[in-house]
Amino acid sequence: MKKIIYFFAIFTLVLSSCNPLEDINEQIDAQETSIVDNIVYTLTEDDYTEDVEDGGLGFRFPNFNSVDDVKAEVPAFLTNKYSILGNGSTALITYKLYAPKRTERSLIVYEVTRADYDAQGLRFPNFSNDSEIFDFLEAKYPTPDDRVLVSLTYDFFNGSVNELNDGFFFTEGEWVKVTGLTDDQYAAAGERFPNFSDEEEALSVLPIFLKENFKFSPKVKGDIEPFMYKLFVTDEDDVDGDGRTDDRTTYSYVTYFVYDGADWLPYDNTVEESIQFGHDGVTWVPDNTIAYTLTTEDYDLIANSELKDVTGYESAISNLARFGNINRTGSAEGDEPSGASSWNDLMVYRALAIVLNNLDPSADEDQKYLVSISVFNGSSATESFGLIKKSGEWVKQ
Repeated sequence: MKKIIYFFAIFTLVLSSCNPLEDINEQIDAQETSIVDNIVYTLTEDDYTEDVEDGGLGFRFPNFNSVDDVKAEVPAFLTNKYSILGNGSTALITYKLYAPKRTERSLIVYEVTRADYDAQGLRFPNFSNDSEIFDFLEAKYPTPDDRVLVSLTYDFFNGSVNELNDGFFFTEGEWVKVTGLTDDQYAAAGERFPNFSDEEEALSVLPIFLKENFKFSPKVKGDIEPFMYKLFVTDEDDVDGDGRTDDRTTYSYVTYFVYDGADWLPYDNTVEESIQFGHDGVTWVPDNTIAYTLTTEDYDLIANSELKDVTGYESAISNLARFGNINRTGSAEGDEPSGASSWNDLMVYRALAIVLNNLDPSADEDQKYLVSISVFNGSSATESFGLIKKSGEWVKQ
C-alpha cells in the first residue's frame, strides 16, 4: 500500500514539475511572435537571384516586372528574412521595377529649307520657338507612323541664328522633341565629323553634355532624359533615298539616361520605387501606413483646439497644456470623455484626428497613420495609435 502511495506522489510531482516548463515555453513563444520593429531595406541583386531555399526570390533578373509582382512575392521573402517579427511590424522596401525605354532609330532625315520657312509664313528663314517647329512637322508629316523618328536639321534664332540637329519622334498622337548635339559639340568631343564612331563611345561622352545642358535647370535623382546622337553606319533602311542598302550613311539614335543625383548614367530600363508592408499577425501585407510621432507643435495644437471647449475634456486639456504630454493614468475604456485629467482612447483618437487634418489635409481615402504619442502612465512612456481615413474622417483603424 505504501508503495502505491509513494508512486502516486512521485507521479504527481513529475506532472506538476512539467507544467511550469510548458508555461515558460509558451511565454517565450509569445514573446518571439510579438516582437515589433520598423524595417527599412533595399533589395540587393542577390536577393533577386538567389534560390528561394537560400533566402532569395529565385528570379532570373534583378528586378520585378510589375508592382503586382512585388505585392505577391515580397511577403514570403520578408517572412523568411524577418521570421521573428510579428503583428504591428512594418517594412519599407525599395526595389527595382522593369520600366523599359525604347531606343529609337531615325527613319526620316530632313533638313529644313528656305521654302519650308516661307511656307510656314515665317518672316525670317529660321525658327524662333518650338511651337513653330511642331507646326512645321504637322504640316510636313500629317499622318506619321507611331514612333517614327525624324532627325531634323534646322536654323534656330535665340539671340543669334544657329544650326541645330534634334530628334522629333511621334508617339501617342503628338511630336516629342529630343535634344541632339550640334556640329561644334561633336568637334569638342574630338570627332572629325558630326557623328560618333560607335555606340560605346557615344554612351561614354553624352553624359558630359547632359550635365552641361541642364546646368541651369537642375534635375533631381531619378529623372530620366532622352538624348539623340548620330552614328555612321550601314544604311539598312535606305534613309538617304539612293536606292541602296549596302552603303553607309548617318543614322540618328535616341537613347535614355538617368540622373543619380550627381551624374548622368545610361538608363538600364529599371527604376527604383518603394512600397511598405505591414504584418497583420499572420503574414506581411501591402500597407500604406505612415509612421508619425507627435511634435511639440502638435501637442500645442491639441491644447488650443476646439476640444478645450468640449465638456469632459477640460481637465485633460489643462493637464496637457501644463505638462506637454497625454495623461494615461486612468482607464483607456469609455464611450464618453473621462471628465478627468486622464485621456481615454476615445479622447486620444479625436485629438489625433485634429492633428492629422492639420498635417495631411488632402490625404487619400484609406490612407493609414500609426501615430506615436508621449504619455504619462505613472512614468514617461510612448503609445501608438492607428488611424485610417474613411469617408473624409480620421477614425480608429
